[in-house]
Amino acid sequence: MTIQNRANEILSQITAFSEESYTKAEYLPELMKLQEEIVNLTFNGEHAEEAKLRLWDVGKHLEMLNAECGGKADKELSDFIQTSKKIGNEISAEISGNKGERIVFSALNNLNCYNAVLHNVEFEFDGKRTEIDAIVFTHRAVFIIEIKNSKKNIFIDEDGGFYRTGHSMHYDGNIADKMSDREAMLRKALDNVGLGYLKIFNIVTFTNHRLDIENKYHRIKVCGSNYLPVFIDKFQSDNWYSDENIGTMVTAVENSRCKEPFQMPVNMDDFKLNFATLMATLECSKEEKTADAEIDEVQAKESPQAKNDENETVHIFRPSKCRRGVVAASVGIAVLNIAAFGINALLKSTR
Repeated sequence: MTIQNRANEILSQITAFSEESYTKAEYLPELMKLQEEIVNLTFNGEHAEEAKLRLWDVGKHLEMLNAECGGKADKELSDFIQTSKKIGNEISAEISGNKGERIVFSALNNLNCYNAVLHNVEFEFDGKRTEIDAIVFTHRAVFIIEIKNSKKNIFIDEDGGFYRTGHSMHYDGNIADKMSDREAMLRKALDNVGLGYLKIFNIVTFTNHRLDIENKYHRIKVCGSNYLPVFIDKFQSDNWYSDENIGTMVTAVENSRCKEPFQMPVNMDDFKLNFATLMATLECSKEEKTADAEIDEVQAKESPQAKNDENETVHIFRPSKCRRGVVAASVGIAVLNIAAFGINALLKSTR
């Protein structure tokens, strides 16, 4: 079987991301399905499930196979490892994000004030696209909620720079710019509701209540998810929006949601094809190597040296008929000599 035919055969067994587009809600289930199928195509299915193998393990295993095959698939392997890291990070981020969202959405159910809450609102204006984790509409203000499910302590500097701290500081972008972009898009969605300049307040909430958080950028409120409902309930402003106003705002946002399919950071068709080609190349190289070893073994057995060695062994343990005849004749002559010597001795004694 050629590499191309084998690659097509492997590709036909990968059913994840087979549709043209997916929603944000469908993204993580498809990522998990893709990882499971690739792991099972690389390892024994039962073993892979028991060991809880992931894309990282696949990459390590294929590195070993490629080395055994003399680096026949270096390019494909490099591309696979690079893209699988991105997909692995996407899986981790989606799992963490979904967990954080469940915690915060549950907390928002405990609001005592009149409210309307929208989850995972995606906007696209002027070629820019963004997603807001949650928007809360109340009589006093509209709240943009950014959810963080971090395991590390947080530091936000005077310019809005967002850092995860620990043994070292990791810069995670400018949270002030991100929140400003989201507010601008939300205002565009609400431009035509006829309510004048709306009071919009930005909140970054953390689900891990054990974090140490230092915020020096005071235009953003930072709080734990357990305190979020209390803050919104007690928020005061000179604005007042009626129940009807809130309904109008919600409708305007719903009508402005991005209708385009979810944009995935990885081209899944290219990734699947690359994996299939990589596997097919390594399998064919391994088969060729095995076949070459078998041919070498046969040729070694049929070589002149091997035949000479075999013949020498036969000469040592199986003397030829000619040689056996010479030996027999020599023994016969020796017997005759002994007999003649005995007759001569007898004649001398009788004299």
